[in-house]
Amino acid sequence: MPRVQVIRALADTSRALSAYAIHEKIISGGGKIDVVSVYRILSTLQEVGLIHHIGVVDGYFPCRMADCSGRRSEVMVDEQTGDVMELKLPQIVADAIDKQAAENGFEASTIKVEITGALIAKK
Repeated sequence: MPRVQVIRALADTSRALSAYAIHEKIISGGGKIDVVSVYRILSTLQEVGLIHHIGVVDGYFPCRMADCSGRRSEVMVDEQTGDVMELKLPQIVADAIDKQAAENGFEASTIKVEITGALIAKK
């Protein structure tokens, strides 16, 4: 049941939530869980590719894309609202990063692109 509580806490969010924010959301909704369990569950969910850890805001966001292996991802974070937009990392970008890594004697196992900025009105 604790995993379900964490998944539900993340399900309806448009922002990346910290472990403490997830804990508070569960508790305020009448659930019972400790912060250590939240961290443990988040770690497991991240390992299996169901959530992203977004470093620029130190929060967790559910993977809503059909192909979400957790190894190649791109997210945009609106600096004003904190809203997160998950995007498919273009293959050309992943290829360029892999090539640059190889040229420097490195093999990338994970590529995470995190972009911060402001949402602008579409023309």
